[in-house]
Amino acid sequence: MIHNVIPIIGNLLNEYLKNSFGETEDRVVVTSVGSTTGTSTLEIDNKIMITLINVEEEKLIRNTGYNQFGGTNPSIYINLYVLFAANFPDNNYREGLRFLSAVIYFFQGQHTFTAQNTPSLPAEVEKITVEIINLEFPVLSNIWSMLGGKYLPSMVYKLKMLNFNQYAMNEEIIPLLFTPK
Repeated sequence: MIHNVIPIIGNLLNEYLKNSFGETEDRVVVTSVGSTTGTSTLEIDNKIMITLINVEEEKLIRNTGYNQFGGTNPSIYINLYVLFAANFPDNNYREGLRFLSAVIYFFQGQHTFTAQNTPSLPAEVEKITVEIINLEFPVLSNIWSMLGGKYLPSMVYKLKMLNFNQYAMNEEIIPLLFTPK
């Protein structure tokens, strides 16, 4: 589910940026901020990079207990912490700030994603709400160190309440294991 939801949000953001700035080129890429070689590639220059930085279980809506009638464990709800970073080279820094501002405007205008306003969401996703996560400087420094990248202007958003259950896993993951590449 995570591998579907983040690119869907990225595609919506990309369309918003294209429409806002009259762009024809894609400006959003789902990728890791830090590369294994430590080098940048042209495919991510002048782009908003989306990187998953943490996954947590939502404790407030925890279903406990085994469903003895259906023989399944209860659903769990997952929150995703996603980093949106403006990767614009030094001579294009202000343009990166402009695009980062547009990311903020995008989520200000649409902070809830449902099947009605986002038909491309997987069927098992009832609703995703998005909220800004404010980070203190030491935490921000630790995140960028952990990612192995140099700091870029960025925002962290929490995508709340993806519902994971056993049946969705069987429909989503198992076919991937047996599909030839």
